[in-house]
Amino acid sequence: MSVDGEVARVASRQHALVTRSQLLEMGIGDGTLRHRVRVGRLTAVRRDVFAIPGAGTTREQVLLAAVLAHGSGAVLSHASAAALWRLPNIDHEGIEVTSARPHRVRLTGVTAHRTVAFLAEEHTVRDAIPVTTVARTIVDLSARLSTFQLGVMTDHALRHNTLTLTQLRRCVGGLHPGPGRRTSCIHELLEARGHGHDPGDSDLELRVLRAIVAAGLPEPVQQHWVRLPKRRFRLDLAYPEPIKLAIEVDGFGPHATRTAFDADRARANDLVVAGWTVVRFTSASSDDDVAATVAAALAQLGHKAAS
Repeated sequence: MSVDGEVARVASRQHALVTRSQLLEMGIGDGTLRHRVRVGRLTAVRRDVFAIPGAGTTREQVLLAAVLAHGSGAVLSHASAAALWRLPNIDHEGIEVTSARPHRVRLTGVTAHRTVAFLAEEHTVRDAIPVTTVARTIVDLSARLSTFQLGVMTDHALRHNTLTLTQLRRCVGGLHPGPGRRTSCIHELLEARGHGHDPGDSDLELRVLRAIVAAGLPEPVQQHWVRLPKRRFRLDLAYPEPIKLAIEVDGFGPHATRTAFDADRARANDLVVAGWTVVRFTSASSDDDVAATVAAALAQLGHKAAS
């Protein structure tokens, strides 16, 4: 395929947009890029984001350009995400983007947010635009809207099958209240709609997961199944082979009986025999303790793998 054909192929999946980094991967250097812009073969729309001329400007293109300009991992969020999901109670013309970058990118007409604990399950793609899930969007808007308004938004999403209460419960689980976020509102509307707890899930488990991600460590797999010669069981969090690091989160309730205590220890022994490293955390473990322990374990296992 020619370079022009590759540019067209990539742009066709991105509302007629292509980024500087994508062009570089195709072999189009900065000098050639400047020439293409100068002669009208590309149009600069945002920093390091270019459009194919003649494709026409759409609202989706404008939104995606703002996301792409924030770099890899950025997503449409907050009120802009709610509008993309067509949720009620939103009348918003601006653009809001969330990224994990340490420094916000300043773009005209765009409000930038930063997160240090974005889980993979909290963002997706809609209309070819990276965006926060409905659950994360509702949580992000919890300080702007009343509990009643959030409830109307939640019920709308439930009716249109873009949200489940389990997804919302998981999203708020382990999150601390913070600027722009009132977790008490989310817990209140969940309480009003019944519990239906997901077995194996807990706020503690999600807090540990968020602490790991916030420390800049790779996100472990949740509820990972392990098959050993004589048994099969599920780990709370895990880095599977070749690392084989098991992360067990011990809430007091599920581990309070002697039977459960003994079973947990037997399971840990089986994992060690099978070559796994096991680390355990409880409600007394601070986020810093979690991050430091997992980082040290990963470093040690990485060293072993290299030796």
